[in-house]
Amino acid sequence: MAHQSGIRVSAELSAAFVDALSSNSVRALKISIVSDSLEKADTVAIQGTLEEDFAQIPPLLDASEPCYLLVRLDEEVSSKWLIGTYVPDCAKVRAKMLYASSKAALTKSLGESYFVDDIFGTTREEFSPVGYRQHRRHVESSAPLTEREEEMQRIRQMESSAAETPTMDTRRQHVSGATVAMNDELSQALGEYIRGSTNFVLVAWDPATECFVLDRKAWLDSPTELMRAVAQDSPCYAFYWYEGSTSLFVYSCPSVSNVRQRMVYSSFKYGFLVTVKQMGVNVHVKMEVDSIDELSAAAISEEIEAKAAEEAPRAAPATQARFKRPAPPGRPRTNPTLN
Repeated sequence: MAHQSGIRVSAELSAAFVDALSSNSVRALKISIVSDSLEKADTVAIQGTLEEDFAQIPPLLDASEPCYLLVRLDEEVSSKWLIGTYVPDCAKVRAKMLYASSKAALTKSLGESYFVDDIFGTTREEFSPVGYRQHRRHVESSAPLTEREEEMQRIRQMESSAAETPTMDTRRQHVSGATVAMNDELSQALGEYIRGSTNFVLVAWDPATECFVLDRKAWLDSPTELMRAVAQDSPCYAFYWYEGSTSLFVYSCPSVSNVRQRMVYSSFKYGFLVTVKQMGVNVHVKMEVDSIDELSAAAISEEIEAKAAEEAPRAAPATQARFKRPAPPGRPRTNPTLN
């Protein structure tokens, strides 16, 4: 299973960061992905306090191109750094996913211990002095949560958003940047699925890179093979072309699987479907199962038939006979057809 986006830190960027660590003259580095490589795009020099120097960052940000920002938080040699991920709403979906899935590779290559703070934003203003102050107020006012509390908070937020009509705000929460990401291998496999060159794609969540990855792709000769293709003891998403004409999305969540895994797949399902739809993946029928036995050929056929019946035009109701008011008491009933 692939775990990385395939993006690597360039030798020039590594050298630039080492130089920044050994001096106290660099406030920030702007980093862009160029030809599958993380490259230094710009530098901000230290001219004042941290907040004052944040004013130099918004002019560096493009209206439609994502980037990373490495910001020095003090003037000490080596020092502590903030990593910012800027992903404007109008950026291309592929770029959003690429930056979301490459952040871990960036911090791991440069040294995770240097990065003590993290900002994600979709507007230039979120990386201004005012935006940074608001970020710090939010961080400092939030009471520390246990790992379990953080998981439950995320699930409640995602379930609440999933119940709403997808507006620009909910699309930002689910699609822009780090919420839903996938690696290049999965993106390519879904492209093949769209074109029909493969009829089965199995998707897994990789906790190491915090993105969805390709578990496997295959050509299934019949629906009966689907039961064997889906994992029996761990959650997953799967796409399958049923009889070559009906695109089926399966969310399998076995009851024997890890609770943490089940919560991850449950909370990301809505955002994942929004993302693949924007990529061009059409889903005609969705199935949620907790046992592979529910993926028998008969069960799939029944689900598809039920969906077709649900979407079929309803027959017009039969014309009802007009109600005839009863004749008043004492007055005989008449039949106008008789003379």
